[in-house]
Formats: sequence, C-alpha cells, structure tokens
Amino acid sequence: MGNINLELFESKGNVLTEYKDNLLYMTTTRKTMTTRFNSPELKRDSYIYIKKFFKLPLRVDLMVKIDTPGLYVFFGNGHLNFGTPWSDNRRMDDIVEPNSKPRSFDNYIPMNEFVNISIIYDLKEMQILINGEERYYSKKEKYMKSSLFKEMNEDGFELKIACDKRTEVYIKTVSVREFEDTANIVHSDDLLTVKEQTKEIDEKEVIKHTFESCTLNLPVDIKAEVVKMDGFLKSLKPMKFKRQIEKHGNKITYVASDYGFSYGILPSYDTMHHELQWYILTNCKPEFWHRKADMMEETLNELAKKDLLLAQRMFDNLNECVGCSPCVVKTSYNFNGRKKIVCHGQMELKMKVSDFEDVREFINTINELLASSS
Repeated sequence: MGNINLELFESKGNVLTEYKDNLLYMTTTRKTMTTRFNSPELKRDSYIYIKKFFKLPLRVDLMVKIDTPGLYVFFGNGHLNFGTPWSDNRRMDDIVEPNSKPRSFDNYIPMNEFVNISIIYDLKEMQILINGEERYYSKKEKYMKSSLFKEMNEDGFELKIACDKRTEVYIKTVSVREFEDTANIVHSDDLLTVKEQTKEIDEKEVIKHTFESCTLNLPVDIKAEVVKMDGFLKSLKPMKFKRQIEKHGNKITYVASDYGFSYGILPSYDTMHHELQWYILTNCKPEFWHRKADMMEETLNELAKKDLLLAQRMFDNLNECVGCSPCVVKTSYNFNGRKKIVCHGQMELKMKVSDFEDVREFINTINELLASSS
C-alpha cells in the first residue's frame, strides 16, 4: 500500500484529531481501557485506525512525535508501546494469541522530537527499529507457530494508533508495505536479549538515590519546576510536607500526614508524571479502609471562585476508573454539575510546566482552606 493518506484515519472513543499543515494531530481526553494490558478482557476503546486490513509479511513505518508518554501501536490482537515509563512491564504482545503477560523491549523515544519507528512482521521473524536502530528481534513469536495464523492472515490485520490521556501526538507519515514472500529483515548481532539487558541492570552498582539523582536527566524546564515545587511544598503551613525518596529512585513523595494528603513525582529517566490524592489508610480490613479527610470537592469549589477554568482543568485531570478489576477504592466526585468515578481518588498530571503551575495553585487553595479553619 505504501504511504497512507493521513486524512483517511478515523477515530473511535475519547479521541480528538485534527489534520493541519500535513500533520495528523491526536490526543485522548480521558483515561481509557486502551492502555491497560494486564487482562485480555479489557477491550480497546479509544484510538485512530485505517479502514483496511493488511497481510504478513509486512513493514509498518511511522514518523511521529509525542510530548509526554506514551504511544501505542496496535496490530491485530497485539500491541507495541513506545516512550512509556520504566514501570511499563507489558510493552508488547502477540498479534494472534496475546496472553497479557509481562514482556519488554527498549522502547525509549525522546519527547518532542520526530522519530522513525519501523515494525516488521515477517512469517518467521519480527523486528522493531527506532531511528534505524534495532530495538527488538525475535524468531519465537507465538503467531509464527499458531494454528490460527493462516486464517487470520488471509482476512488481514488492522492497524490502530493510541496514546495516553492528554498526550499530544503528531504524525508526519504512516506507511505499510506488504511483501510476497519475505520482508528481508536484516538482524544486528549486537542486540542484547531482554534477559541480557536485565542482567546488566541487576549487576550495576546499587546507589542511594537522592532528590538530585532522581531529577538528573529531566529536561531543564521540567527539572526547574520540580525544584520549585519542592521549595513551595516545604514552605507551607499549616500543611507540613515530609519528602520521601523511593529506594530505586522511581518516586519522590511528599506527604502531609496530618491531613492524609500526598503528592508524588514519578521520574523515568528523562520523562515523568505527577499525581496527588487524599490517600487511603489500609492498615485494617478492606471493609474499614478510609481516608483521614477528602477535601477534593471542597477544594475544587473554592478554586472555582478564583479561576473556574483552572478548577475545570483539575477536575478533568482526575484519573477515571475504567473498571479494570473489582475495586473498593474508586471514589465518586462531583463538580459544577459533572460527576466522575475516580481510580483511587487520584489526580494525574503531565510533564508540562502549566501542570506544575496548576498543582501549586490547587495545593495552595487546600492550605488556605485549612488555615482559615484552624
């Protein structure tokens, strides 16, 4: 087929798209089941797709840019994740018989830069290239020996693209090339296996992480915001925040234990996201789990008196429950005539300067409410 006309892509679910200046822009407006891969029962519900089915052997090439994690490419029943955090341990699955088990590959891509992603599904080989560098190679994919493959390949596989909530995706080109017999994969002998990569990580010197080491690789503007946030939280009264560094350097948590409130920064090399919540106390039987307090609605309403648009943005940032499992900690919040069922009562923010500014104003409003009531 070759290059695909980007204007032919259609959207499904909570996706916004715009074709402008020869680029296809997309984003997702709420958390969806699309990016949950821990169960085959969770169906994809938000993505863009092309109304055509493709047959192996083939090669998919994308030139794409994202501003924050992450990007997801679906082909058949499988998925490939790009630019996702270190904690993502289900970065890929089989196109015919997925099993939702942990599988990994080096899926790093820089933010805010166009990258070339090549995905090659041959009949007896598979390869992933990023900017021409081999990141994954295998002769042992399940589809290669599956009894279901022949019939599915005759019908063809569908290509879909998705992203995390509020991630901004810019697609410059998408091409799909089908081959008669083979895609002629050229394999690099230098590529480490996943087991070898994991062993290298395990053998690295264990260090005691500090605030500085956790933020070392973040972009300059984002690191400055993290440092500014650290000083801001330490300055507050009556809220008193204690900073905690996770031993592997994967999370910086600020806890105001007197009020049952926490704010966390989760760095992942040169990316991060942050979150806040009135946390749940779980040192008892599940039926007695509770919060010390929950001022979410009160804070949003107070914030709306000063800046309604900001309050609406913060409400939109609440992490929607997608029903991924039976849950006793989902929380219902109401604001300005709208209602949300929220996963763990948590609000999730992106790696954007404006999000840090919004968080500081939100937490400052909490602090003012507490000060006025003391």
